[in-house]
Amino acid sequence: MKPYYHILQPASLTGPQVDQLLALGWYRMHQEIFTTSHVQLGDVYRVHWLRYALNELQSHASHKRIRQRARHFTYRIEDFVMREEHQVLHKRYRHAIDFEGAPSITDCLFGGEEIIPSVFTTKTVSIYDKEELIAAGYFDVGEKSAASILHFFDHHYKRFSLGKYLILLTLDYLLEHGYQWYYPGYVVEGNPKMDYKLFLGREEAQYFDPIAVEWRYFEERILNA
Repeated sequence: MKPYYHILQPASLTGPQVDQLLALGWYRMHQEIFTTSHVQLGDVYRVHWLRYALNELQSHASHKRIRQRARHFTYRIEDFVMREEHQVLHKRYRHAIDFEGAPSITDCLFGGEEIIPSVFTTKTVSIYDKEELIAAGYFDVGEKSAASILHFFDHHYKRFSLGKYLILLTLDYLLEHGYQWYYPGYVVEGNPKMDYKLFLGREEAQYFDPIAVEWRYFEERILNA
């Protein structure tokens, strides 16, 4: 297919508008919202946007293992906050990863180092080992839909799969509050780095077909370049 990239810079967004854009394969970047068919990760790769219908999700054995390993941790989900502990943890996370991530939380969410009024409604999820912040993430909510934007964690706790645990906690919140759709971003054809987003269940995952302008249930073939 012919590659495409589109971006919008909305002055404001209502919950239903966020739902509609997510449902058309758009996704937040800073204070903008964009869609694309390809991404450059060294080479150029085809991408496929994902979503899950929350009422279709099943609790898999791997999910239960993650929850069991993390049972001694506490967590908090609240309206957007960025305390010093979040900034310090993100900085440590950045030094530990082997790929190009957001240089800072503010750059990821606001496109610079200044916190400005946001067109998005954002929640913060924080995980603690006693008093120490060990993982955190941000997700946006519309009226019926939500999208994870940024996750980071202490690599000393890598064995606890905290990135996936952040997603599970996000889903708990969404189900409790009556949301219908969850959007984790995209997977990349021919590059498995983003395949962790399928851990919620390949059978339940849907991908966006931009030619038919519709969502289809996940097929393994779309990951084969």
